[in-house]
Order: sequence, then structure tokens, then C-alpha cells
Amino acid sequence: MDFLQKQMLVFTSKKYEEIYIYFNKELEIAYHKLFLICASLGARNGKSSVVAEKGREFRSNYFSNDERNLAYSIILNDESQGKNIELFNEESFHSEARKILESYAEGGMDILVTEVFGEKWDGVKLDKSYQNYSVDLLSYIVSKIKEVPF
Repeated sequence: MDFLQKQMLVFTSKKYEEIYIYFNKELEIAYHKLFLICASLGARNGKSSVVAEKGREFRSNYFSNDERNLAYSIILNDESQGKNIELFNEESFHSEARKILESYAEGGMDILVTEVFGEKWDGVKLDKSYQNYSVDLLSYIVSKIKEVPF
């Protein structure tokens, strides 16, 4: 059932590839960590988007135990496919589960681009002269955690 422990390829989006690269090189946030942040935001806000073109890849075995548990929670709570835990044992579902994570990560990045990065994102890359992306990201996450869920 722990299929993410295998070396499954997971893809970021080509559309937001420059953001992943910037966060990796400038802020030392690994692709898989930013991917999970975005997937969490997308899932929490019920926003998933189709990944039009695959970007950078990483292997699912990069996830720590806690990160895999978070990913499984996102998949399990997906309305379309995830509610059936028995599917987790089926090899054919593993690819679908990866796509669920990728679509939530894309939706989460859509949210970040709109609500956090705003005019600092030109549709292709982030403004490299701005230095507070990590503060903006953390502030946004904390503000969303503090919101009343009802």
C-alpha cells in the first residue's frame, strides 16, 4: 500500500517550472517539498488544475514518512477517486494517484501565483530582485491556517 515509497516519477508543471527552480536554487526548498506545499494548498482549497505540460521530475521515494502520509491524505480525501482505500493496493491506481497529487499541486501553484506572488510573477518567471518570497509564502500559509473553517 505504500506505493509512494517506490521510485515513481512525479512531475511538476512546465508552466511553473521557473518558480520551482527559483525556490530550489535561491531558497533551498527542494522540488518535492514545494510540490507538497502546493498540493496541500490546492487540496485544502478544493482547487485542482490539469497539468498541460510536464516540467521537472522527482522521485516519490524522496518523500519522508511524514511527507508520504500527507500525500496519502490528499489522495484519500480526493472526491473523485480517493475515497476508496482499497484502490491503494491496485497497481493501476498508482498512476491515477500521482495525477491527483500533480493536479492539486498545479491548483496550489495557481493560488500562490494569484494570491501571494501577484505582480511579481510575469507569467513566465518571478521577479528576482524581490527577496521576500519565503516570508510571503509562510505568511500566507499561517494566515490560512488561522482562518475559521466554517
